[in-house]
Amino acid sequence: MAAANKPTAVHFSLIAFVTISLVLSVFTYLGWKKNFEKEAQLTARDKELGDQKAEVSRLRSEFEAMKGLLGINLASGGSDTADATTVIGRLNAEMTAQGGAQAAPTLLATLSGLRAAIDNLSLENQTMKVALNDNKSQLTSLESGANERVGQFQASQESSEQQLQGNIASHQQAIDEKNGEINEWKKQYNEANVQKGQVQDAFDRYRRETEERTALLEKQIDFFKDQIDELTKQGFEREDGQIVSIDNTTRTVWINIGSAEGLRPQVSFSVYTSDHRGIGRGVEDIKAKIEVTRILEPHLAEARILSDDLFRPVAEGDPIYSPLWAAGRKEYFATVGRMDLDEDGRSDVELFREIVSTSGAEVELMVNDSADREPADAKLTARIKFLIIGDIDDPADFSGIPERQELAKKMQAQLDTLRDEARLYGVRVVGLNEFLDYIGWKPEQRLWQPGANVPFNLRQGSQSATTDETYEDRTSDGQVSEVFRRNRTGVQQSSDGVTSELFKNK
Repeated sequence: MAAANKPTAVHFSLIAFVTISLVLSVFTYLGWKKNFEKEAQLTARDKELGDQKAEVSRLRSEFEAMKGLLGINLASGGSDTADATTVIGRLNAEMTAQGGAQAAPTLLATLSGLRAAIDNLSLENQTMKVALNDNKSQLTSLESGANERVGQFQASQESSEQQLQGNIASHQQAIDEKNGEINEWKKQYNEANVQKGQVQDAFDRYRRETEERTALLEKQIDFFKDQIDELTKQGFEREDGQIVSIDNTTRTVWINIGSAEGLRPQVSFSVYTSDHRGIGRGVEDIKAKIEVTRILEPHLAEARILSDDLFRPVAEGDPIYSPLWAAGRKEYFATVGRMDLDEDGRSDVELFREIVSTSGAEVELMVNDSADREPADAKLTARIKFLIIGDIDDPADFSGIPERQELAKKMQAQLDTLRDEARLYGVRVVGLNEFLDYIGWKPEQRLWQPGANVPFNLRQGSQSATTDETYEDRTSDGQVSEVFRRNRTGVQQSSDGVTSELFKNK
């Protein structure tokens, strides 16, 4: 019995079978449950998909109905209001175009605006209808009154027409007479125009001839004036002072003007011969140039000789003159052209200004190197002493350089204008070199620089006698003539009292 109660292999097999069956049942249940849930979900999704399809179908039907209602048959609804290929874009464009001043961001707002505008117009229309009925009533009353007056007018018109016919006939006769007079006046007017044209042509011809004669006479006047000046050499300037003492050894002179006359150092003067033919009228009477070095007394100053004529030495009593300086007054000048003081082809305008200002004078009008007036509004006046003409380029020399040619033409035009102004105000016209001779100015020594293509006036030593002659050794032998010897001790050499005929003042 005990052995019968013990588990056997059958028992274990049964237990295993039951366990396996239970496990399979559980797994089968779980699989079925999961399948059932998925089928439920699938059924729900099918139902949801059907609802969405129905909603889409409904929305499509509504969209088609809305397009039909709007009258816009486009495939895409769109969202961009600026895209006219969509319903939204086309609707926005139509609202803007059709709404006009009542156009709004939305269709309802636009329709409301249009409705309000229509209501306002309807109200105005009703008001205008009332006013029109009133006007019709007034018109009816006016028509009745007018009909009465028309009857009166018709009665008087018949009599007036008879008078009018008579008046028309008389007026027509008067018109014919006036037309005849007008035609006669037209004929006289045309003849007068022809005569006027002939007179105008004659006047123009006379004016041209007069202008030509005037220009010719001006040229002749200038020519004869130059001839008279050249023949008479009459001087209108007065000497500024005289040489009172000379030291030929130190090449120093003393003049009879000083601090009382307002003289200042560095003022240069030209020295004239005692038998000159006019101060400031020509350079042939100028025999030396001096420059003031010291102011000694109210009426005495010291000056150095810048240059002199070996055959016409400076003597006591020789008059001195400079147009830049005058005792007790300021002198004014005008310039045109390139102020080339040392003839090196370049403008020395700043040096020229310095020379003028050092002497106490002033350049009141200057045509600068750009052919512009300084100051821009400056005009020649009667107080200007000289119009100084510098170097003026010929436009023909710059045919291949338009800028230089235009500048030369502009400078020439300035010169012509200033010459006319000088003739009008009686201002004397002088050349730059002549002016420099008058003021006793002498250019300083010029330094030659390698590579500088600058023309110089003098060569070292004497000039060759023939072309391309080979220069010989021209070194000085150290012997200096007594005529040119300078005593640097400052002591005047004694004289035997006999003066060579070469140096005597004639």
